[in-house]
Amino acid sequence: MGITISSQKNKKSLRQSIILMLFFIVLASTPDIDYLINYIRGVGMPIRYTHSIGFVFLVGIFSLLFRNILLKKYLHETPVILFFLAPFSHLVLDALVGVHANPYFFPLSSQEFVFPFGILPSSGRINIHNFYFWRNIFIEIAIFLPILVAFVPSLRKYFFQYKVLKLMLIILFIVGVSIGINLDRT
Repeated sequence: MGITISSQKNKKSLRQSIILMLFFIVLASTPDIDYLINYIRGVGMPIRYTHSIGFVFLVGIFSLLFRNILLKKYLHETPVILFFLAPFSHLVLDALVGVHANPYFFPLSSQEFVFPFGILPSSGRINIHNFYFWRNIFIEIAIFLPILVAFVPSLRKYFFQYKVLKLMLIILFIVGVSIGINLDRT
């Protein structure tokens, strides 16, 4: 999301920035549509074909059509590749959890893959009273805040001008990755 916003050539109004963020948040979340479909159908989780390059390609094509029909005013400067990278980023992040097997290469192959390691925590049960919910949020912030700062020029300029802030980001990242790698994945 940060890369998308920073890639825009012209400064956007708050309204345009919010529309851009919401569009790409929804786009990056599309592979999880299988949860909604299965919830409505009342069935367990079958093979998750929405977590594949085939689905990412379809979503990218449909999102470009959507942009050209309804959101051209807000998204006309957005590089085309980002319409495919947003849903693809979801596959990468899910792979970094290292829990669920997914058919990443469908339609080329239906074989499911799961990485033998994980860095990110599984989302678990979303409940504000759940300790693991808050722990997982901390781990994700610890990992992704330094990455966001490194990729967004205005944030990088601010954080990297102070050695103590730069050091804090490095420590935060190392702690987040260390905790994430050592989580029980069973």
